[in-house]
Amino acid sequence: MSETWRERLGRRRLEIGIEGPEYDYIQSYIEFYCSEADRRCKKIDMNKTVDEVIDSMKNEDFDKFTRSVINSVHKKQGFDGQAPAQMA
Repeated sequence: MSETWRERLGRRRLEIGIEGPEYDYIQSYIEFYCSEADRRCKKIDMNKTVDEVIDSMKNEDFDKFTRSVINSVHKKQGFDGQAPAQMA
């Protein structure tokens, strides 16, 4: 059974260093993060489904990939870790 990016994020969030307000923020706007993860998965391998790309990643690779996705969306949306940012 394949594991989605969102499910794996939930399972690995502490190893990635995502907790508290940051995790709550991500969950509130999860569609933005999932869209970015999907887009990047398609860049990795257009012939695989997004879930297949996620499943093929070792934990270390997933953690780096996910931190990069989160940092990118945080930057685009202005999340600074303090106050909730307004999503566009």
